[in-house]
Amino acid sequence: MLPAEKLTAVVSGLEIDLANIGRPAVLVFHGQDTAAAAMEVNNTVRAAYPDAGEVLVASVIDLRQFPSMFHGMVKPELEKAYHKAAGKLPEGADAAELIVLLPDWKGATHDACDVENSTREAAVVIADADGAILA
Repeated sequence: MLPAEKLTAVVSGLEIDLANIGRPAVLVFHGQDTAAAAMEVNNTVRAAYPDAGEVLVASVIDLRQFPSMFHGMVKPELEKAYHKAAGKLPEGADAAELIVLLPDWKGATHDACDVENSTREAAVVIADADGAILA
């Protein structure tokens, strides 16, 4: 099962409670150096499931290496990445629903999902609408 972890999306402020997503989810765990994998997964899933209401695709970004005093410097970079991705969406697309960047500041979500070293190699967790981990 997905853990009872709540994460807040960059820019949109959308709060995601992993234990209560209510729809199938594809969570891409990654760091700065493995962010390209998140784009690939997102593009692949969206080709098959373009409606964000049908399947959540979200990036869970491991940022535990940044102490809280550096969060103010990291947040603008995350926002820049969000806006860059939003600029590539088709006209009329809802960026807040399609680009879900979830900072994992303490690595708690990574740990709760048994994901290690996502800054070296991205990992994908797929869950059903009830939060059961399928793969």
